[in-house]
Amino acid sequence: MLKARLKAAPKDFAAGAALAFFYVEQKQYTAALAEYSRLVEEQPSDPSVLNNLAWLYQRQGEMAKARELAERAFAISPRDANVDDTLGWILLGQGEATNALEYISAANLSTPRDPNIQYHLAVALHRVGRAADAQTMLETLLGSSVSFADRADAEKLLHELKAG
Repeated sequence: MLKARLKAAPKDFAAGAALAFFYVEQKQYTAALAEYSRLVEEQPSDPSVLNNLAWLYQRQGEMAKARELAERAFAISPRDANVDDTLGWILLGQGEATNALEYISAANLSTPRDPNIQYHLAVALHRVGRAADAQTMLETLLGSSVSFADRADAEKLLHELKAG
């Protein structure tokens, strides 16, 4: 249906964004990357599209491209928790734990019940040497029945922290 809509109206930004999101949900990341890239060309100042494209590039290990897009999104929308989290997670992936902690902490303050952000914050805390804080955060997060994409990674990190 979305593809048909875009075929009839190729400049329908909302349909393109919905299709790109659908691709992500279906784990069709190559298709999502292509659609988000097209959307960024159409609307280079849309922070959500920039952020989502940054996330996709980060997933693929293209960290420089991911960071550039995330920084553009942040410049447009500096108080968006998703943008803060994405930029922080990318910085963490580039070994900039102290900088990452600043962004991810801001994201967590804005959206304190997002399990993905909480996990990212726990990783950042661990990387800056605050293992006890990371462990406490993970114990609380994993003590709930909430489902999130990185739950297995969070459980692994908690196990590592408990083992010392």
